Amino acid sequence: MKKILLTIVSIFFLFNKSHSQSNDTEALLYNISIGGIFGTIGAIINKKPYEKLDKVILKGFSQGTLGGYLTFESKRVLRLGAENEDWKLIWAAKLLNASGTSIKDNAANNQNFWYKWHINIGFNRLEFETKNKFKVNYKIMPVALVYNTLAFTQAKFNFDTSIKTGELIFESNDYRLYETGTRGVTFPGTIILRNNEKNYNLITHEIIHIYQSNDFSILNSYYVKPLEKIEKKYHFINKINNYIY
Repeated sequence: MKKILLTIVSIFFLFNKSHSQSNDTEALLYNISIGGIFGTIGAIINKKPYEKLDKVILKGFSQGTLGGYLTFESKRVLRLGAENEDWKLIWAAKLLNASGTSIKDNAANNQNFWYKWHINIGFNRLEFETKNKFKVNYKIMPVALVYNTLAFTQAKFNFDTSIKTGELIFESNDYRLYETGTRGVTFPGTIILRNNEKNYNLITHEIIHIYQSNDFSILNSYYVKPLEKIEKKYHFINKINNYIY
């Protein structure tokens, strides 16, 4: 098992020599490699004792690469949104990115790709389960909540731009932004723009950082089994996990 995981990780780093994505081909390889490799590792970790390893690997890799491809396309649609200055395309990119990320998460959890869907808006996470009966769950992402809270106390919330993008966007005239020549900065679930810098190219550039963070949410699937053991021992942890991601 260890040899398999080491081989998979080695292949990933061969594909991913650099985080810079100079063209669509490089970006495509980057995104599908993250989905396929990490999806396979997660599927192996979450493998049921009665399942065959080869089928689990095939399922994790195929679904992971599908999710990776969709996240790649979401970034291309976001680019089109900036070029055409069209908020509808920016929302389309967000929904596409959420779908790709959900499929990758399902792959790493060793589940069918349609089992669970989610979308994040700031510190808010909506989950849609379809396995047995359709169910909607709301969860809070605590790290993003901390950054959102700090942003609300230190910057001005831009309701209009936030509604149009599906991201929590703030404006600030903090001297540090001007001293460093920074026009925008992104934290978990939070985008802060320098005052009067609300143009499409800047906003979508910062949203890309949100998407890049979403690329690695798949790693949370690696802790499912340890958390299940803790939940069985401490029931209050199970209750907390119903509301916190």
